[in-house]
Amino acid sequence: MKKDLINLLDRHRGMLSPQQQLQIGSLMVSVGDSKTLRQIASSINVVKQLEATLESLSYSQFTKERLQRDLYQFKSSISVSELVDMILDYAKLLEVTAPLTLFDELIELTEEKYGSVKATHQQTEIVKHFFNIQEHETVFSGRIGKGFEVTDLLQNKTLTSIYGQDFAVEDLVIAEIRLYLAGFTNVQLKQANILTAPAFGSRYFNYIYDTPRFGYKPMSEEMDQLKHDPRFSYYGVPSRMNADLGFMVAGIQTLNEKGKGAFFFTTGALSRSGADEKIRERLVTNDVIEAVIEFPGGFYAPATGISSVLVLVNKAKMNHAQDQILFINATALSENVRKKTMLTVEGLKEILSILSERREVKGISKILGTNELHDYELVPSRYVFENEMDLDMYGTVEVDLHAFETLNTVPLHKVATTFRGYNALPKDESPNGNVAMLKISDIIDGVIQEHSLTRYDLGGRVKIESYRLQHGDIVLSIRGQLKVAIFESKREDVLLSQNFIGIRCNKDIDPAFLKLYLESPTMQFIMHNKLTGSTVLNLPPKDIEEFRIPVLPLEQQQQIVAIYQKEQDELKAELEKIQSDLKKSKLKVFKQMGIEQTFNLK
Repeated sequence: MKKDLINLLDRHRGMLSPQQQLQIGSLMVSVGDSKTLRQIASSINVVKQLEATLESLSYSQFTKERLQRDLYQFKSSISVSELVDMILDYAKLLEVTAPLTLFDELIELTEEKYGSVKATHQQTEIVKHFFNIQEHETVFSGRIGKGFEVTDLLQNKTLTSIYGQDFAVEDLVIAEIRLYLAGFTNVQLKQANILTAPAFGSRYFNYIYDTPRFGYKPMSEEMDQLKHDPRFSYYGVPSRMNADLGFMVAGIQTLNEKGKGAFFFTTGALSRSGADEKIRERLVTNDVIEAVIEFPGGFYAPATGISSVLVLVNKAKMNHAQDQILFINATALSENVRKKTMLTVEGLKEILSILSERREVKGISKILGTNELHDYELVPSRYVFENEMDLDMYGTVEVDLHAFETLNTVPLHKVATTFRGYNALPKDESPNGNVAMLKISDIIDGVIQEHSLTRYDLGGRVKIESYRLQHGDIVLSIRGQLKVAIFESKREDVLLSQNFIGIRCNKDIDPAFLKLYLESPTMQFIMHNKLTGSTVLNLPPKDIEEFRIPVLPLEQQQQIVAIYQKEQDELKAELEKIQSDLKKSKLKVFKQMGIEQTFNLK
């Protein structure tokens, strides 16, 4: 029982770290049954008997050597009697708990503080449904991790041949033990990084399923190797800062001509420009992506709150699915349960149904032709979203994007230039500095509060002119809360900070007109749906440059603004009068109460 395992771990918590608890627990559980453990505990030479038992098991030589190494490390740090006690404790647990169940509970408990990133059971259910694996087929994992995804995927299909590799040694050992305890016998695992060293040569597989692992940064020598690797000659070499898409490229090339694959990424990998965009373009052009499913943040809590994307690959797409990609946004199908996010029961059923029927559901799924993608971005929320939104000023708004697309518009970069702000350092802040910096907090109700600007002392190393605000510039915040304002001042000492994009209108667009347009429900909706990021939301500058702006004569723009400002001034005057009358009414009541002499308004 799990409670007994918790008590066992607690008894040794002061003597052994969580990692050591996992290692010695792996030794015990890898044996697989309580009877054998009891025989080992009662032998004259416990260590030698345990070593001999491990050698007799059907693990790879690599795993046996790692287990025996762990055994000798513990031999020097704990007494034989303590080792015997541990063996008997695990023997007792194995009498009432299946070995794999006990091992998984051990892994969970020793990692519970920080958690671990692995696919959830629901995510693997989606992959299982998409793969539809038959007995005697082959499954490969280029990053097998601890093997949770593979055992969850295959369950009782123990005749399936499993091939896997990973560069993380400890994970690889755990994966082999788990597969052995689950009853899989056709297993080959090797330690190697598939990005630079595919471990199974020219062998091709029916399926590939990788564990989620985000943010791999190759070393310089690895990057040099990839540049000369023929596997990347078509798709391109992945980014040095984040090579996650490179694992997908390497994985796809292990599939046979009818193979299917499933890969997890962060949303950034499917939206970044540069090397990532080139890889995505080639993947789309090669028409191997069948579906992309986006999950909101919290699926991997507490390890990370980052949102993720599951890419489903099919090298033999059906005719009706060719040159198309099915996008599914699972946000509306998810719920928070005990500080974690998961799909609802009905949400999982809906995703499986959408995949089977390849159908569109408002706000959840959409099918796009590969020629309809924007910069080959593959994040579902870029294309699939609810068309209703709650806005402070307007309440619930329903936006008709099809109607918006029929308007006569031009991209923003045709009528204005954009510029980024400067990332000032705290150490440069100075009350007597040579420049003032505009921050998000300096904008209140669409108006820049000039008196509160923070000053900085920036030397000649900074090209101040690149960030200097001019009269009439529009400032649009791109991090966190969306704010827009016009720089009305004639001051020449104010710079834009890194949290903004500056917009400088040309002669064909009136700044006040453009500001009003950006505050419209339609543009607020569009901007909110273009926000990216898992912790701090960001509005990509390249998306801002493509904002569609109505084509109206300058004179008409100015007339619209003039009428609006006149009406606003009149309404504000009326509001001030109403507020004054409300105050007078209340003071009248206080006078009637006879308490007017007890206070004085200043």
